[in-house]
Amino acid sequence: MATPSRRCLITGATGKQGGAVIEALLRSPPTPPIEILAVTRNPSSASAQALASKPNIKLVKGDLDDSNEIFKNAGGNVWGVFSVQVPPMKKDAGPIETKQGCDLIDAALANDVKHFVYTSVDRGGSNSDHNPTNVPHFASKHKIEQHLRDTTAKDGGKMTWTILRPVAFMDNLNPGFFGKVFATSWASLGDKKLQLVSTHDVGELGALAFKDPEKYNNKAVTVVGDDITQKEGGVIFQKVYGQPMPTTYSFVSSILMWGVKELGIMFQWFKDGGYGGDTSECRRLNPGMQTLEKWLKESSKFEN
Repeated sequence: MATPSRRCLITGATGKQGGAVIEALLRSPPTPPIEILAVTRNPSSASAQALASKPNIKLVKGDLDDSNEIFKNAGGNVWGVFSVQVPPMKKDAGPIETKQGCDLIDAALANDVKHFVYTSVDRGGSNSDHNPTNVPHFASKHKIEQHLRDTTAKDGGKMTWTILRPVAFMDNLNPGFFGKVFATSWASLGDKKLQLVSTHDVGELGALAFKDPEKYNNKAVTVVGDDITQKEGGVIFQKVYGQPMPTTYSFVSSILMWGVKELGIMFQWFKDGGYGGDTSECRRLNPGMQTLEKWLKESSKFEN
């Protein structure tokens, strides 16, 4: 008799992190098998239809502003949930993110979900549990983490959880205006190292949490693949592509960080404290973790 599949609801399915989890599950299918319920606001979009053409994927129409509707459209018997919220960096976005994240947790509990994987952000390694920081979208994620811990404890631990805490995304360096701004802002840190991770590896760890929920039961993991300065990153970029890492004028970065307050606050936090992940621990969990060089060669959108 065939082993029944576990149904996993993946939010952000057409985005970077949710999409990376789906790709990781498809690359290395787990046992028992997982039916992927890919949440999308527009099932008829090209990106959603591309997902639908792959095996073991069902599109679920839904919006994080209405978590109950997502579960209704999923059709019941959802075993796992991957939760990601990506609010715009603008004033008052924090309460929206917090509500979306907490509502999804509550809906998962109400629908008897067994394992919940939440992708958050690192806030200083072991300090992350009690350090919301002054970066607004970091603080929002801290509130969601606390809600996840508190509500599952009150419910008797029927739903287990895994919290993934990525550091800065290597993907922010991809070709385009924002990639140049990110590289230039990174350079403003001088000799201060910045921890980096690829969304590819967030997907790998998310998939591992679903494949082996007992191992990742009620654990928080900072996800980090490299820890380098922008100068060191520039040397790596030159080695891989034979040209300098694309940047822009420093005043452009300064104006943007002044205009987008949250971006400026975040880079100041990088200078004053910063992430606290353990690269060796991540490689123990996932030996294939990408360094910046490996990401440039395998996953970036740069071309030789």
